[in-house]
Amino acid sequence: MPSIQLTDAAVKRLKTPTDADRVEYWDTKISGFGIRISSSGVRSWVMILRILKDGRWQQQRLTLGRYPGVALAEARAKAVEAKGQAEQGEDPGAAVRAKKEAKLEESRNTFAAVRDEFLVKYRGRQNRKPAPRTLAEVRRVLSGELFAGWNDRPLVKITRRDVLDVLDVLVERGAEVMANRTLAYLSMLFGWALNREIIVTDPTDNIKKPGSEQSRERVLTLDELRAIWRATEPTQASSGDLFTGIVRVLMLTGQRREEVGGMRWSELDLDAATWTLPVDRTKNKREHMVPLSAPVIEILQARKAEQGAMRLATDFVFTSGITRPGKDPRPFSGWSKSKDRLDGRADIARWTLHDLRRTLATRMAEDLRIPPHIIEATINHVSGARAGVAGTYNRALYLDERRQALGAWAGYVLRIVGAVEAENVVELPRQGQAG
Repeated sequence: MPSIQLTDAAVKRLKTPTDADRVEYWDTKISGFGIRISSSGVRSWVMILRILKDGRWQQQRLTLGRYPGVALAEARAKAVEAKGQAEQGEDPGAAVRAKKEAKLEESRNTFAAVRDEFLVKYRGRQNRKPAPRTLAEVRRVLSGELFAGWNDRPLVKITRRDVLDVLDVLVERGAEVMANRTLAYLSMLFGWALNREIIVTDPTDNIKKPGSEQSRERVLTLDELRAIWRATEPTQASSGDLFTGIVRVLMLTGQRREEVGGMRWSELDLDAATWTLPVDRTKNKREHMVPLSAPVIEILQARKAEQGAMRLATDFVFTSGITRPGKDPRPFSGWSKSKDRLDGRADIARWTLHDLRRTLATRMAEDLRIPPHIIEATINHVSGARAGVAGTYNRALYLDERRQALGAWAGYVLRIVGAVEAENVVELPRQGQAG
């Protein structure tokens, strides 16, 4: 085992062995430090140490990297560090192996791999899996062309600057709302990865929304309600347009879009004028009974007659029955195109179907003076009087009060749209008045 003073020039002059598998040259300055040259020409820095293991001192050979990728000065520094660790009773080899394993783990945890795992395992509020529609939108956004360059990168290598660059592209395109949504989805992903200890810092932390967007707290005016109602008249809507019936039921009941669109005959008791939503069809996973006002019953009876005339056997209330051969009818699904057609007829400022629900709740409180806990029970919304401990012990159904509230609301709507005379509407007594 030859010993020489290892210098840059000396290392360059060393020859590849031709009569042995390898040869090692040991440094005269640092004991145990040297370079190994194999017959194939590979040159590796090595260090021989004595470490304390299993209660006794043992010799360990440590590889510090390959030359010329690792230069002499860097190899010496690694050798000095390893020697110091060994003298402190530590195992420098374990640290090296840990670094290698961490790099291997980084290479496995690419953005694409973690994103796909996140979409399967992520749970949101109350440890619930997001709705399929939400997951599909998250997948669509995070799998888009903006993230093509991220797919093979370790998640830990994605920086705050990378996130800001993507958001800047969207803002420059004028897609400010999408920029906000993208930031929200990235925050969900990185927050989940941080909790799983896949990363140690969240690059989206404290990044402000990059774009502006209109408030979603939109309450429709009476003129707007009137315009929407008139746009759903049979003379305005195309024949057999399921969407117009859905919109009127949404307006009159205040229930959620998917709940009304997926309404089933098996959930309805038209004689008792009730609609019972099972737990798997409600957002808060609570069974919910909706008292049905006379105008809603009229819509449903007309729908039943239409299905009878079509000889359509289905449990879905709002379905055209048109589907692939051999498949059962499916619930209504043409939301976007139908909403666009309705908007063209109504000709009002931008609005959403959810605004009908918010408008019912707001005007019930402000115009009809219905108590908040009755409104929350009516629309199956858990907050305020029905949230937390109060919600746990306040299980009253308020069925009679809800029936009165929805009846009064139906009368209110029919009056403002001009469907009935004002004197034909019975209103709820206001707070403090005798019944």
